[in-house]
Amino acid sequence: MALTLTFKNAGTTPAHVDTYGNLKWEDSSTAAQDATTLEGVGEGADVDTDYKPGQAVTGKLILDVGRRGGVVSSTYTEDPNANAAFKVKPPA
Repeated sequence: MALTLTFKNAGTTPAHVDTYGNLKWEDSSTAAQDATTLEGVGEGADVDTDYKPGQAVTGKLILDVGRRGGVVSSTYTEDPNANAAFKVKPPA
């Protein structure tokens, strides 16, 4: 799966995005699986970086998923009480 994502720090403090090794794919019949791959890393802008307030980056991620549909979620967050830093629901 190829995802083009835009990350923007809409907060008031610096933020860090780290997708490699931190993205899971799952659907109603398949438990969460690691979706990251080295393929596609470095294509276009690198979204895995530090963002100052107001900064944004659009980049492409190539993911290894079981089939169309499901949900891709980021498991990386600096907040220990968060469930996911972000979720993306690709088309079925």
